[in-house]
Amino acid sequence: MTNPVFMGVYSGQHQAASIAEWAERQGYTVRFVHQPTRHAVEFPALISDFTDTHSPSFGQEHGANMHDPVITLMKTSRSISFTLTVLNGSLEEARYNRQCVNLLLQMLYPSVDDAGNFIGKPFINIRMMNLLEENPRYGVNCVIEGLDYGIKFGDGILNANEGVIALNRSGKEIYPQSLEISISAKAVIGSNNDANQVSPLPSNYPSYGG
Repeated sequence: MTNPVFMGVYSGQHQAASIAEWAERQGYTVRFVHQPTRHAVEFPALISDFTDTHSPSFGQEHGANMHDPVITLMKTSRSISFTLTVLNGSLEEARYNRQCVNLLLQMLYPSVDDAGNFIGKPFINIRMMNLLEENPRYGVNCVIEGLDYGIKFGDGILNANEGVIALNRSGKEIYPQSLEISISAKAVIGSNNDANQVSPLPSNYPSYGG
C-alpha cells in the first residue's frame, strides 16, 4: 500500500499573495483524512452554508388498555453539510490546489486490493477547527454522501503564456481563480468504553462548538 500522503495548505513561493498564508497562520483550515489509506488533504477554511443537523428517530408501541403509545428513542443521525471555497492566487497555487481537489475526489471511491476486494471502511475524518472535532486532535468520522464542485469562471481564470503539453493534451492550461465545493456527509459515532467517563453520555458524542 502507498505510504500516506499529506497535502497541506499551499506553501509555495507565491504564498504571500494567497489566502493560504493567513489561514495557516491563524489555524483556519479544514482537513480531510481518508481512514483506509491515511491520505490527508487540507484547505483554507473559507466556509459558507454550514449546517450540522441532528435527527432523532422514534418508535412507538401500544400496550393493552393504553390510549397513548410508549415512545422509544431508536437512534439519532447526524448530517453535516457545508460549502468550501478554494481560491487560487497564482498559477503555481492553482496547479497545487488541483492536486488537492483530485485527492479529495479520489477519497470518495473504494480502495481495493489486487483481487478486487474492498479494503477498509469508507470513512473520511473531517476536522474544521472547533466546529468539527471530537477532541483537540481529531475531527469527526464521516461518510461523504455527496460532493459537488462548481467552477466560478466569472471570478476570472489563470493560464500560462505557453501551453504545457505534459499537463494537458490540448497543450493549454486554464484554471479558475475560484471554485466552490459543496459537501454533504453523515457522521459515524463510534463506541466508547471509557470506564472513567464522568458525563452520562460518551465523550465522543457531538457537542456544539466541539
